[in-house]
Amino acid sequence: MGANKNIGYNNFPTTDNRTSMAAALAGKLLHARNESLNESMSDFEGSANHLELVKTINDIDFINDSRSTNVNAVWFALESMTKPTTWIMSIDNREVITDELIDIVNEKVKHIIILGVYNPEIYDFFADLGKEVDFSMNMEDAVRTSFYASAGGDAVLFAPGTTSFGMYRTYRERGDKFKEAVAQL
Repeated sequence: MGANKNIGYNNFPTTDNRTSMAAALAGKLLHARNESLNESMSDFEGSANHLELVKTINDIDFINDSRSTNVNAVWFALESMTKPTTWIMSIDNREVITDELIDIVNEKVKHIIILGVYNPEIYDFFADLGKEVDFSMNMEDAVRTSFYASAGGDAVLFAPGTTSFGMYRTYRERGDKFKEAVAQL
């Protein structure tokens, strides 16, 4: 039996082999983590799709925060607003709306444009908060509606609060569509 440690029922890799496999796996995970970290770092504050001032038209600031893919990110985006805000959003599930988000919406938002599939529960929820609410099926209509709903000195914030659900491949593409729609005004 001597030197061979892999005989019979104990057919597991040796300690040396397990160490080599663990090192290889750790290397692959580190490489994947570094790629993800580099992508995340490229989207910090001031970069495209994160509180990005796209254009000011008739003293209305159009701000792209397509990277806001959940209600926490939307809260932070709304918290940063210093002007009365028309919010273009896509949240379609009442259960994800937190009390903190409601508070900031009441404080900062004057008008809400729901972009995407019409959900009467969401529409009624925000209308019951006393907010003006409109619905748009596509980005161009949402941006146009937000422009006419706003006045000089206001801001339009595109912070969807959801992933793109197949409407767009990525939040970047969605943000680019917002910028294109603003350019058409």
